[in-house]
Amino acid sequence: MDRENGMLETLWDRYTASGLDAAASVEGLTPEGLFYLAFLAFADERYAEAEGFARRAAAEAPGDALFRAGVMYLARVVREGKHQVYVSPEGFGAFIRGGGNVGLYEATSAALARHYPEAAFDLLDVGPGDGLALLPALTPAVRKVSLVEPAAPLLAQCTEALAARSVAFEAFNGSGQAFVADPAVASRRWGIVQATFSLHAVPPAERVALLRWLREHGEALLVAEFDAPSMEAPLSPAIVRYVLDHYRKGIAEYEGATYDTVVQGFLMPVMFGYVDRGVTRVTFEEPIGAWEAVLREAGFAQVQRVPLYPYWWADAHLLVAR
Repeated sequence: MDRENGMLETLWDRYTASGLDAAASVEGLTPEGLFYLAFLAFADERYAEAEGFARRAAAEAPGDALFRAGVMYLARVVREGKHQVYVSPEGFGAFIRGGGNVGLYEATSAALARHYPEAAFDLLDVGPGDGLALLPALTPAVRKVSLVEPAAPLLAQCTEALAARSVAFEAFNGSGQAFVADPAVASRRWGIVQATFSLHAVPPAERVALLRWLREHGEALLVAEFDAPSMEAPLSPAIVRYVLDHYRKGIAEYEGATYDTVVQGFLMPVMFGYVDRGVTRVTFEEPIGAWEAVLREAGFAQVQRVPLYPYWWADAHLLVAR
């Protein structure tokens, strides 16, 4: 184990045994070790100390853009309060339509279209957002689209775009779990059911029941998800190491006018949100093998894995289940 990795393990052992102050007393702290202490302090709601650790990391590694971004974010938390620096709509909007998301969604839309039947069919999309993956994938064979989306503003944008294209649609403003519990859709069937980067918002305990319902009401299910690590232990050295390595790649994809908007308005709030004990967890990502396993548990006899895109956070895949 090299010095950097050994440092994170040492800090974690000291933290879990005796707390933050004991971890901070470790000698010979490396820049990454100092930034790890910033995560630990943030989790303990000791925000000024978190900023201080991050500043020390950035001073010792001035070329590390992630450390600099972390300092800026933590300074805002100290200055404005944590509840004032959550993800901004502008930050998310610039993020989702820039960087690696451009290639990711182009690949996703193309893969969806390739798996649509040539004969006319009805399509159910669970979690389409504003239609970023759905709209480019539509083919003349799509007869009608049923949308299930909990975010009303995103649903409105998607329905406006479908109306502008004269595509027949119906919209349900709610979660997938609420949709399948609606007696009005109990006897409905669709040729294709799809969910693009949305099912990781479904708590694991609720997935099998939802997926089983989708299997019983669709000819095929198309699921786009990332081959990401489980975030059950976000402060563990292995996960922190993964997060730092991959977020360095993520922020490097943005530059110019959108850089601060994306990094401070989206990426930093999400990154520190992993270790925020004061917020309710809303995403539950897992390795792609776990997604395949839960689809089989839900009764799908065939599950095909199709590589989509080498995204900075984790490789994206399309799972074709029948």
